[in-house]
Amino acid sequence: MRTRRVPTVESLVVGTLALFGMVAGRLPIVDNSTFVHLRTGIEIARGHGIPRVDPYSFTASGHHWVVQSWLPSWTYGVLAHHLGLGWVALEQGVLVAAVAWLVARLARTGSAVRTVAAAGIAVGAGAAYWAPRPLLFGLLAFVLTITVVERRANPLWLVPVVWFWVNSHGSFPLGGLWLGAAAVGDALDRRARPLGSARYIGAFLLGMLVAAVNPLGPRLLWFPFAVGDRRNVFRSVVEWQSPDFQSRAGIFTLVFVVLGLVVLLRRRVPWRDVLPVVVFLAIGLLAMRNLASMAVVFAPALGRALRVDADATTARPLPLNTVIAGLLTVVFVMLGVSAAAGPGIRTTVYPVAATTWLDRHGYVGGARRVATQDAVGCYLILRYGTRAHVFIDDRVDMYPVPVSEDYATLLKGKPGARRVLDRRGVDAVLWQRD
Repeated sequence: MRTRRVPTVESLVVGTLALFGMVAGRLPIVDNSTFVHLRTGIEIARGHGIPRVDPYSFTASGHHWVVQSWLPSWTYGVLAHHLGLGWVALEQGVLVAAVAWLVARLARTGSAVRTVAAAGIAVGAGAAYWAPRPLLFGLLAFVLTITVVERRANPLWLVPVVWFWVNSHGSFPLGGLWLGAAAVGDALDRRARPLGSARYIGAFLLGMLVAAVNPLGPRLLWFPFAVGDRRNVFRSVVEWQSPDFQSRAGIFTLVFVVLGLVVLLRRRVPWRDVLPVVVFLAIGLLAMRNLASMAVVFAPALGRALRVDADATTARPLPLNTVIAGLLTVVFVMLGVSAAAGPGIRTTVYPVAATTWLDRHGYVGGARRVATQDAVGCYLILRYGTRAHVFIDDRVDMYPVPVSEDYATLLKGKPGARRVLDRRGVDAVLWQRD
């Protein structure tokens, strides 16, 4: 007869952090980038297929477009089309909870108190940048990749993980970067070839080959590397810039990054942990979008730095722990039900009334052209779909460089702004007063 396993206090700590992820991730979606992914998914769910050319703008209509995140968009569309927008918010909550749970598991130390410190620092270092968009799918794949390696699981588990990653988000090269840094660190520690790491690198590469089998073909594999002449355009995007450590999100993240570095500097950390942390901290300082992944890399390093001795005694699980675990589960389910029943999205920060006025006077969905900021373009795409005919939205990778340059002229109020409006045949401008 099998005995029921009583959760340890450390397991409850991990579960509590997953609950924190659910609380943070289930809120109605306000992220403008997600609006475009959501609308694209709805169009796919309605049977229109994955778009190959831009269907939303008048400045790049028919321009070739690779929908890198077709898989997340498809899930958004299926949920929204068949169950309602609230289920999309629920999906985001579950994804953040899963990422937080897996990160906390990587940071386990064998002691509840130490795991609170290690896992709390790791989750805190990235939570501010775990935005409700396909990035969450990429983060989930990243933490699963590290989990497979850290637990010395069968390397072939990486094949389906990498397929999922490549078809969800363009951040999959970060997996190879982490595997390479960890392998070099392992070689420095052992003073020998990292044969064990080589098996996982091989499985990752195999996964990339398998990932070429998808509705869009091999182009998804080289798409993240095809920055080319858009390099300057990417530099103008906030998330590709260095983090602002004077903003709320920046200060919050900086506190946990400093705490993590203090913990690691006080310990004799192996190169296998040092190199990945240094590499991902560096790319996080170059582009704030990488801070989300940096937090995942922190987790196993902090867990090892604070791990208790193997022969140390730990507290015996108490029957009360089962009750607490049950309560955490009930709260998790209640939060999920609340998210599914909610509105799913929040548009109050967008010019809803002004857009309605433009629509009433025939400026939206017809032959007239309206210039807006990119975030507002995303809102118009969500609201009107292929009838939006926006000037631009935040798909920086899709728009031709001349369109992005014209937008920069408008955004910065340069002398040539009026000429841009005339050349693009713009009939009306919808812009923030400031």
